[in-house]
Amino acid sequence: MKKILSLVLALTILAMGAAAFAESAGEIGFLPPAMTSPFYASCIEGATPVAEANGYTLTIMAPGAEDDYAEQMSMMEDMITRGVKAICVCGINLDALIPGIKKANEAGIPVVMFNTITEIEGAEVYAYSGYNQYNGGANIADWVNAQTGGEAKVAIIEGLPSDYTTQRMGGFVDRCKELYPGIELVATQPGDWVREKGMNAALDMIQAHPELTVIYGLSDEMALGAVQACKQLGREDIICVGLDGNPNAFESVKAGELNATLSCGPVAIGANAVAAAIDAINGVERTEKIIEAPTVVVDSTLVDDYL
Repeated sequence: MKKILSLVLALTILAMGAAAFAESAGEIGFLPPAMTSPFYASCIEGATPVAEANGYTLTIMAPGAEDDYAEQMSMMEDMITRGVKAICVCGINLDALIPGIKKANEAGIPVVMFNTITEIEGAEVYAYSGYNQYNGGANIADWVNAQTGGEAKVAIIEGLPSDYTTQRMGGFVDRCKELYPGIELVATQPGDWVREKGMNAALDMIQAHPELTVIYGLSDEMALGAVQACKQLGREDIICVGLDGNPNAFESVKAGELNATLSCGPVAIGANAVAAAIDAINGVERTEKIIEAPTVVVDSTLVDDYL
């Protein structure tokens, strides 16, 4: 956590030194997939001071729902029409976003993608600011193994069909197959990144598989839904773990409800995305497109450092 805060502070200080008295240099578009998860509020928290210190206004737009591909595309087109200087975008679905990125390319507007380091083909992206989601899933598998002594019956609450779901789930499943034969995946069900749907998915899977000992939600919101389901069914013996490192997830860990979450450095991800966008505007050439934030599984032994 201290490393992330230091990174954001360093970026902000450098930016302030470059443009402390600059007038507004224009707009940088910032486009999350929705504001369902507090993760994106943390990204904005990191992005805003870097933009402002360089004289830019951070123009934020977000669809009303995580699955509204059409609205996200419309918002991206609106940013292009407004003539923003650069666009930072976290796509609901990476392939569905390619036409919008192409339009930005044609308009000469650089694009930075955040919350992903998966490079896309068919359009030009200046940089990717995120974390290794596959490795994050593997880290959670390591943690589950340590907590359960290598014996567990696991249910996974999936997000919407996307690279995010594939990577977060794949890292966990592959690590267990490779190293932890006693950790068995019993059931999976979609929760669409939403807490209520995550709760309903957990209820269904617990009732169908009462032998479950662990529920892994591929986002904090879905994992917090699983916590609610466990309370409702009186199954507080089930370990619930999420992924995002959202403030409300840390609070739940502190309260002894959610057992753990993967901290993914959202503040640093937002700051790094806007810093890269400013480099793109200034014509800085990059030899490495990937800007990776560190991850750590935060449980009750570490949570005080993250609150």
